[in-house]
Amino acid sequence: MTNGSTSPLTRRRLVAVTGTLTTGLAGCLSGDEETVTPTTTPTGTSATAALTDPAPVPEDASCAVCNMISGKFPDYNAQSTVEAGDRVFFCSSGCMGAYHVDPGNFEAAHDGATFAGVWAHDHTTTELIDATTAWFVRETNADRVNDPMQRNPLPFAAEADARAYVAEYDDLSETDILRLDDFDMELATFYRGRFFE
Repeated sequence: MTNGSTSPLTRRRLVAVTGTLTTGLAGCLSGDEETVTPTTTPTGTSATAALTDPAPVPEDASCAVCNMISGKFPDYNAQSTVEAGDRVFFCSSGCMGAYHVDPGNFEAAHDGATFAGVWAHDHTTTELIDATTAWFVRETNADRVNDPMQRNPLPFAAEADARAYVAEYDDLSETDILRLDDFDMELATFYRGRFFE
């Protein structure tokens, strides 16, 4: 072009080169490609978070199980990272639990995956907690909780809080207190059966 403006082809090349340089620099700065994963922040900018740390939930992130927008549920959403490097977002602990039991059902590339981290929001404090050390109550009465999907296991950081919740209701008992390792297909289908093929 003679007017001094950049042609569309040149602009595309510039964007491609800039993206490649940004990716390359991010890789150099991270120092350990196996423990970091690229993610998108709520503002849409690129960020890097360790696989063993939770990340901000992007505003447009869809739940990997039900497709609801995870960012719309800041007190209930959950996330996990796969050791291969992917980060997965969920609207709630029920979807997170279903994915944890059978990730390959929802993402073929994650069949048999090992998780580097799993996080959910504490039912009482709404703080994001490590789901691998959390205590879950197998809540069966959707009328007691106003959360996404209306049926979720309730995460608690402290065992005492899980026990106190169970003690409030006659239809719950100590056998309804679980750890993430206790999640199985029966529990996953109880909460999210319609999403399994």
